[in-house]
Amino acid sequence: MRIEVQHRPAYALAIVHLEPGETVVGEAGAMVSMDTHLTLETAAASKPDQGMMGALFSGLKRMVAGESFFQNRYTATTAAGEVTFAPTLVGDITTYAVGTCGLMLQSTAYLCSAPSVTVDTKWGGARSFFAGEGLIMLKASGEGPLAFNSFGAITEMEIDGEFVVDTGHLVAFEDTLTFSIAKFGQGWLSFLVGGEGLVCRFRGKGKIFLQTRNPTAFGQALSPLLPLRKA
Repeated sequence: MRIEVQHRPAYALAIVHLEPGETVVGEAGAMVSMDTHLTLETAAASKPDQGMMGALFSGLKRMVAGESFFQNRYTATTAAGEVTFAPTLVGDITTYAVGTCGLMLQSTAYLCSAPSVTVDTKWGGARSFFAGEGLIMLKASGEGPLAFNSFGAITEMEIDGEFVVDTGHLVAFEDTLTFSIAKFGQGWLSFLVGGEGLVCRFRGKGKIFLQTRNPTAFGQALSPLLPLRKA
């Protein structure tokens, strides 16, 4: 299985090349096109070897995280084939090889992966709530390729020590890193009028992935320009 990304960074498209016998798991609604000889199976998102109730709870947890209850599995049974995926928002796609360490993803960032990769919800607690990621984060573990998307372009950075990120620009980070939430600047004046609000302070060694646009700030800028809804 090989994932090729084209049309970066504004209108990225993920092209998944499958050899006979290979399968790719995709987020529901993300498929753009597929070869006709591929087989398609739709099921509730779950971990390997989970029973019916386990699959049900996994699907419900994904819905709370902003993901779909169901996932689609595309399999090349008799011949090689291709499936293409694209995110809802205008933005970038990048790939990550899950293996030695896991990857924490903001909700709605997951696009597709190998079936050997488990994408599960992870309770983030209050710190994730204040980080603007909601109460649920996604954690990718296992082994294999994964593709995720952003709003705007994605930039990858290697951290060794401490690093501060605006919460609205964080897409993903390796689970070798720890983070805490802090207010922007050194005092309350910077926090209240500096325009940044809360930030994530990372510690450790690992990779982080940032998006060049903030979807919350974009929505706030766009809101005054939208027509008022009639009662």
